[in-house]
Amino acid sequence: MKRYRDYVFDLYGTLADVCTDEGPRAFWNAAAKDAEAFGARYDGDAFRRAYLALCSDEVRLRAETLPDVPVPYVEPELLNVFRRLLDADESAARAYAALFRRRSTNRLRPMPHALETLDALREKGARTFLLSNAQSCFTNGELAALGLSDRFDGILLSSDAGMKKPYRGLFGLLLSRYGIDPHTAVMVGNDSIADIGGAHAAGLQSRYYHTWQSGERPKALPDTCREIGSLSDLLR
Repeated sequence: MKRYRDYVFDLYGTLADVCTDEGPRAFWNAAAKDAEAFGARYDGDAFRRAYLALCSDEVRLRAETLPDVPVPYVEPELLNVFRRLLDADESAARAYAALFRRRSTNRLRPMPHALETLDALREKGARTFLLSNAQSCFTNGELAALGLSDRFDGILLSSDAGMKKPYRGLFGLLLSRYGIDPHTAVMVGNDSIADIGGAHAAGLQSRYYHTWQSGERPKALPDTCREIGSLSDLLR
């Protein structure tokens, strides 16, 4: 297997085994109850409706600032949603966001061989990067909990960029920000559309890692992609 200079990783489902569920009414009832400590008054159903409406509105507002990004690829900043929900400052919104995320999370742990693979690649002189469809108000704390915070040479989250995979512009932003040559870089991810399709469109080689979060196995992969059975396969 070819050795690359730069390895770009997806997070959830690739490096992190995570299970979250915001569906149950009990979750929204608890989330609304938590909001009371920040001065907000909702019942569970009203809180859910307000949250979803504000998410849609934040997409609209952000799309106005990013006219070149197709609306389906615009990523809102959920921290702004929580600020508006609670009518609170940024500090309170961050504290609530962390609580909201913990309530919805049933499992969070590194994928098998994730930490040792990242370490081994860097020991061999490669650079490692994270490119994730993720919210910084959730993910920054989870990276620390997973032991991943200090294992990347650069991190780009969709909420910070305002756009999400598979939009080619997000990949281009990562490449330009960190001086990554697409000819000597590879994308590693578990999503055949967001990770593999996006990487192919951006001119990157890729490695597809099928996990339980991948959904149905793709019928075909681009000719620029190879499938791996384990993250440790990257060290061959």
